[in-house]
Amino acid sequence: MTMEKERNERLQNWEKNKRRWYNTYLFTGIGINFLLYFIKPYGFDPSGSILWGSVFGLGIPLATMFGLSYLHQKLLGL
Repeated sequence: MTMEKERNERLQNWEKNKRRWYNTYLFTGIGINFLLYFIKPYGFDPSGSILWGSVFGLGIPLATMFGLSYLHQKLLGL
């Protein structure tokens, strides 16, 4: 019973703070995009193509948000 009660508390805490964690992870992805853009001589600059620009501009932040939130939930044992 104790493990189930502890898991329910963690689940409630996750649900209460889910928006904050999603925003944190989304902004982490945006930061990764900035790093990729500002290391132009060495990095990849997708600004020449609207397709690659949109894939990188939307894909990296959203993948980071969902990937890190999934890992966060797994670490919490949810």
